[in-house]
Amino acid sequence: MSNVTFNGELIPSIGFWGLLAMWVGLNIGGSLFALTSLAAGLSGPALPIAMLISALPALLAVLPYSILSSSQPTTCGSYRYAQMVHPTMALVVMLSLTICILIGAQPLFGLAFGSFLTHIAPVHPIAVGVGVLTFFYIINLLGISLATRIQIIMFVLLMATLFIFIVTGAPHVKASNFNTLFPMGAGGVFAAAGLLFTFCTGGFFIIDLGGEVITARRIFPRVLLLGMILVIALYLMILVISVGAVPWEWLEGKSLIHVAEQFMSRPALVFFIVGGALGACATTINGIFAIASRGIMVLAKDGLLPEILGRVHPRFGSPYWGLTLCWLICVVSLVTIPSLMFFGSMLNLGLILAITVVSLAGLVLPSRLPGMFSNASIKVSGTLNKAVCIAIIILNTLIFFFFCVAIGKASFVFFGIVLLSMAYAVLQRKRIQSLHQLLKSEPEQWLRRLRGETESNRGK
Repeated sequence: MSNVTFNGELIPSIGFWGLLAMWVGLNIGGSLFALTSLAAGLSGPALPIAMLISALPALLAVLPYSILSSSQPTTCGSYRYAQMVHPTMALVVMLSLTICILIGAQPLFGLAFGSFLTHIAPVHPIAVGVGVLTFFYIINLLGISLATRIQIIMFVLLMATLFIFIVTGAPHVKASNFNTLFPMGAGGVFAAAGLLFTFCTGGFFIIDLGGEVITARRIFPRVLLLGMILVIALYLMILVISVGAVPWEWLEGKSLIHVAEQFMSRPALVFFIVGGALGACATTINGIFAIASRGIMVLAKDGLLPEILGRVHPRFGSPYWGLTLCWLICVVSLVTIPSLMFFGSMLNLGLILAITVVSLAGLVLPSRLPGMFSNASIKVSGTLNKAVCIAIIILNTLIFFFFCVAIGKASFVFFGIVLLSMAYAVLQRKRIQSLHQLLKSEPEQWLRRLRGETESNRGK
């Protein structure tokens, strides 16, 4: 079945379970297995508390994200909604985020996949990472329907393995491992929260698939809330076991697989590695390819990137040139910069920036586009919406500051990416000015553009 209409545009093909699988796959990814020990090194036994701190702005962000995505779902919503703040900011954030996830997230999960596989087979982690990135690149080339079906299968397998980890690990938690709760101080807990930011926030970028979600106005709020509750509950149980079953100092240089080895039988451990560690990396890689390629496609359709990157395959409905660029960048990054901390730093800083700006869009929505605000399926007062958005921005700023201090030099790379994105925005100022003028003087025409990207979703 074709994923596109006669004019080559994307049409809805993702249902509730497919969207939920994308949400969970983007949140419960390789970061859980690869970054847990790094975060424990910053926070000590207070790791679950760091998780709650990082989850708080994410839980609050469910409100503005639900309002925006249910009022007008659209392809690459993160970028489109940020335009309400200013098109220049939207471009800078979208470019920065895309670069960060392509040189950070995808290499991170590719390298983690290869590293985890070494527990059951003698393989080269980087070579395996390149292979799995290439595999899911091809899957996404064949269309979002196939990618979503595979995502649902991996989601079910992932849930089963995490359940086994929790059930077998809970009896081994020792209260004595929590005697010194804050060995690194409050700063360490906030720094760990920054590293854990991706645990609950990566899934928000499912809104970028808004143009391909069936009955999107109804589905998005349900998936965002249900998905958030599910992942927070799972993470808290898993992290309590991680620093409760073994001393937190023991975790240095180890992964969640090493924790599982302490209480799982060999057959259960192999299942945990395949369905959990490898599955978590795979679901995230799959989801990121879908989302990043559509971001590049929309920028190209706005005339801010070369037109060729916006082309959609007439049969498979995939932005094939945008996908190819994504694959090339992440493979080169994996081969040249094999560092988990660097990859994790780029990923989380990019996420913090993007989610903060979308929350800022949620803040200005009632005043700038009151009709769109009232059209949301989630009905809240403007005062509550304002309070929640401001709280998200403040919390994210605190997490961002402590995380930058903790990672040191890697933060300068991120700021360099932002500066390069700003320089590119200056080169595109004429095109950006026309977009700004459209939004400022003819907001209804701007909204029609969003609706045009999801014509099949109208009224659903």
